[in-house]
Amino acid sequence: MRKKFITFLFCFAITIIFFNGTTDTQSPCDSPVVGGHTGAPGETGCNGCHAGTPNSGSAIIDFNLGTTTYNPGQTYTGFVRLQQTGMQKFGFVCLALKNSNTTTIGTFNLLDTVRTRTYADGNRNYVSHTPCGADSTDANSWSFTWTAPATNVDTITIYLGALAANHNEATTGDYGYQQKIILPPQISNGINEINNHKIKVYPNPVTDKIAVEGIEGEQISAISIIDISGKTVIEKMNPASDNPLTVYLSENSILPQGTYFIKITTDKSTCIKKIVIH
Repeated sequence: MRKKFITFLFCFAITIIFFNGTTDTQSPCDSPVVGGHTGAPGETGCNGCHAGTPNSGSAIIDFNLGTTTYNPGQTYTGFVRLQQTGMQKFGFVCLALKNSNTTTIGTFNLLDTVRTRTYADGNRNYVSHTPCGADSTDANSWSFTWTAPATNVDTITIYLGALAANHNEATTGDYGYQQKIILPPQISNGINEINNHKIKVYPNPVTDKIAVEGIEGEQISAISIIDISGKTVIEKMNPASDNPLTVYLSENSILPQGTYFIKITTDKSTCIKKIVIH
């Protein structure tokens, strides 16, 4: 009887170890997960547990989805690679949020169910490495997929928290990193306005120059003028963070009179307005 009782306790303990988490996709390498440390709004990065300042290490990081915009319903392949000499464990976690209200958006799926996993923490959904997917000397990489929402929901940001660790069984000597990919909706021939009445565009109609005044607290990063076929005819970056930002239509070429769209990208949102050039 004592032997059977001990066997029961062992099996019960193993069950607790494997299922005392919020992991959605189990692999032989899963372990309990504790929140998401992506550096997104409301979260810390990996440095929330590991010592050091975010992005203070020397790692070379490749983080991309193979796109800079998204099409509703389309699936993209995400890729994360960290390289840092002398490190023996590497990890990552990604989160996709809608910029307007920081809610989870889109769907993560796995290409490798042993080295990566998806999980939920509260109302947020993540993709990350597994313990088996962490061990590697000097560099490590992972792939996954992300499917965009079925409809255009304005700008989406994919947040990355990453860690390069020295495997000294402590939190010292490790390096945390944070990056993000900002994805405005892709513009096609069927361009739709995304209005934000707090962003002012004037004058409209326009002849020579147009000014864009952004929302207080949001930085205008780029402005594009797009013709009705979906072709970008003028693109202006804003490294100086001017607000309002003026675009001179004659800087590139003389544009024919007609209807155009102006896309204003800030660090938090995307706005598309219709303009008329006289």
